[in-house]
Amino acid sequence: MYRFLLLLSGVVFCSTSVIIIRSSSLEPSLVATYRLIFAVALLSPMFFLSWKKHRNWARPKVFLRCIPPALLLAIHFISWAWGARMTYIANASLIINLTPAVMPFLAYFLIREQVTRREIAGTAVAMTGVALMAWNAFSIDPSYLWGNIVCFGSMITFAAYLAFARINKDFPSIWLYIVPINALAAIICLIYSFFALESISIDSWEEAGWMLAMAVLPTILGHVTLNRSLRYFTAQTFAVVNLHQFVSAGIMGWLIFSDVPPNIFFLAAALCIGGAVIVIRETARIRKANSA
Repeated sequence: MYRFLLLLSGVVFCSTSVIIIRSSSLEPSLVATYRLIFAVALLSPMFFLSWKKHRNWARPKVFLRCIPPALLLAIHFISWAWGARMTYIANASLIINLTPAVMPFLAYFLIREQVTRREIAGTAVAMTGVALMAWNAFSIDPSYLWGNIVCFGSMITFAAYLAFARINKDFPSIWLYIVPINALAAIICLIYSFFALESISIDSWEEAGWMLAMAVLPTILGHVTLNRSLRYFTAQTFAVVNLHQFVSAGIMGWLIFSDVPPNIFFLAAALCIGGAVIVIRETARIRKANSA
């Protein structure tokens, strides 16, 4: 139960991302750059403490394994901030929640992780909820086409980035894994911003506050928690639970902005929760059988 609550909390914190992105006026690559720089600055003490503890293990060669997920994370952050501003929030949230549709393929080809029939059934129930939201909210307005395409590509890179967390679950500390990834991704985003933009500065304290919020909420409390959870849950279980981002985002929009969700939202949320329960119970059954 503790591990499930940990995973669910990570989903909730990640769901704040789209709200903060739409509140900021910084260029997408700068949003990605500064959220990562602030996150690395805040987490660096944890990294050095872990490095000191596992010094014999933490050799330079080991950290080469952080390069692929760092590249994927940088692309995801830039494309997500870009795409979220080019389409409706409903569209962006919906597309990023299509992760379970591609995760079985990534999990199989990257880590040879099989998906059981019950996991498929739970995924189908949860995806039905997403389909209902799609029927109600998804826009096929041609003016939003590129935004939808960018969000879809961002979803693919996010799923691949998460799959690497399963590959690298042997890291003795989550800080030895996540901090180098964030640092490398920050460097990639900074280099891109330097050549692509006229200025890479933050022009107000308000924007600095939004970037600090991006670093603390979706990046540290969100992504760190999700990466840690992937040490215990299968990639498919994680992907189904991650569907609840649109549920928590909808509830926060309701409470903070008085943006009342449509009635179909509650049915979709119930289906997502039901699908997650099926998948999580299957995961618990498999874990129990393997330990017997």
